[in-house]
This record gives sequence, C-alpha cells and structure tokens, in this order.
Amino acid sequence: MELELPSKLRKALEREAADAKRTLHAHIVRKLEAVTPPAEHINPAVVAKGLPKLVEFLNRVPAVRVISSDSTPDAYWWVKLEIDISDPFAWHVVQELGFVLNYISLQEKLPTVFMPVSPPPYLNGGPAEFLAWAIESKFNYIDPEWIKSELEGRLPSPVEDVAQWNRDDDRDDGDA
Repeated sequence: MELELPSKLRKALEREAADAKRTLHAHIVRKLEAVTPPAEHINPAVVAKGLPKLVEFLNRVPAVRVISSDSTPDAYWWVKLEIDISDPFAWHVVQELGFVLNYISLQEKLPTVFMPVSPPPYLNGGPAEFLAWAIESKFNYIDPEWIKSELEGRLPSPVEDVAQWNRDDDRDDGDA
C-alpha cells in the first residue's frame, strides 16, 4: 500500500519516528495499531444497540440527567449529561465517574474520557445553569454496553440508592 501524506503531517510523523528510534513505516503501523480495533470488533450495530443502555443506566445515577447522546459515522460515541450541583451527592458522582471512566488503574484504563464541557462562561452564566459533562469513547467501535457494565460493577449499588453514595459517613476518621 502506498500512502501520500500531507507535508506537515509527514514531517511530524518523521520527527516522532526519529525520537522513538523507529522507521517511519514502523511508527505509522504502531500508531494505527493503537487506535484501530481488530476486524472482528468493527461492528457499528454494537454502538447503536449499546448506547441507549448506557444512557438508561446513567439516568439512574443520583443528580444525573442525560441531555443527549449520539455516535459518529465512524463509530465513536458520546453522552452529554447534567449533574445537579445543588444535589449533596453531585461531587460524589463526579468523583466516581471520573475515577471509573478516566483512570481506574494503569492496567485497567477504559477507552473513555469523562470531562466537563461548557459554552463560554463570559457569554452565558454560571455552572448551575451551563456546566455540563461529557463521556466520550476515545476509540471507535467501543461497546457502550460494556462501559455500562464496568460502571455497574464499580459504582455504588444499587446505583439509584443515594444511601449507597454516602460513603464519607462510613469512614472512620479516628475522631471517635
């Protein structure tokens, strides 16, 4: 296969390859392998089937309301949600979702990112009205139902039971 790259991209890849002490070909192959799923996992129907299940689960989380969700033609997906910052469990929810979706551990990183999103605050208003959160797949063809299962297995259970989210009260801080 022959591939003609735009000059700027080729220069950047050549620089990266040199820094990594690899040939340009080996470097490009390594980068593509890191972001391209095995052929048996390339199935857009998995995303279409799993996304509503993830949305349904997220809507059961205290203080959370899913605003929208969608997938792209090349099978990346995202979910945009509001977290009611006046809810006493809001920051617990942010902390738990951030932990599971962004960085469980070096060995178990999920192919997702959880992040705040906002229109320009200087043109709108404060976080109670305009701060939202997004969960995005970092790779295409990632099954959102698998992400739902990972959240189910790691978040307080049952997820809608606010008593399960009140973990601070269960910790012994030695003051007793």
